Amino acid sequence: MKKLILFFSFLLLITSCVPKVALSADYWQKPTKVGILINSNPPTKFKEGSQGLLDMAVTSGDKYKEALDLIGQNIHPKDELTIIYSDIFKSKGKEVIIIEEKFDSKTAKKFSGTKAEGKKYSSYDFSDLKAKYGVDELLFVNVNYGFMISYYGMIETGKMAHAALDTKIIDLNDQHLILANYNFKNEILKKWKDNNYENSIKGVRTALDKAESEEKAIFDPK
Repeated sequence: MKKLILFFSFLLLITSCVPKVALSADYWQKPTKVGILINSNPPTKFKEGSQGLLDMAVTSGDKYKEALDLIGQNIHPKDELTIIYSDIFKSKGKEVIIIEEKFDSKTAKKFSGTKAEGKKYSSYDFSDLKAKYGVDELLFVNVNYGFMISYYGMIETGKMAHAALDTKIIDLNDQHLILANYNFKNEILKKWKDNNYENSIKGVRTALDKAESEEKAIFDPK
């Protein structure tokens, strides 16, 4: 029960911090050119639960590195998401430009322009991409995947395979959000080391598949 409470506390924290903007019913009627930028971060160990700085120092040795390396070798979200989004946008009549630039949240330009009442805005200013690639909008997807580890103090209480997609469509004229959605999936892992981390790789694959299915439903509801 304590582990469940910690998980829902984590869920409430991340979902309350992320803006949510639904796609308007007439979005697909507008003939715009869309840039697609998928920022897929390396497989990582994420933490949830109660863990102090001292506890983090005690548990900082990463026993998951080998498994994460194998996950990265076997699962390539950027490639598959680029295909998924490109196919959807093209099927809806949008012109698509794939943008291969690197994104670094630490150095990326922050948006500091005027904000109109009633609109939500990107945290980052992508206006340079409008002139550089001749696009009207940007589909920017930040991808995280790997392990979600639960802690209580210095005690590890559980682990899950994790995949998360933070998806935004940004109007590059003023940086307002046309769509903003965050979805993540977790899969409980058992015997995560067995058979050269086979269950870990399969768990992350399943989590990502479920997250991708949710994305397809958002953009192309049946």
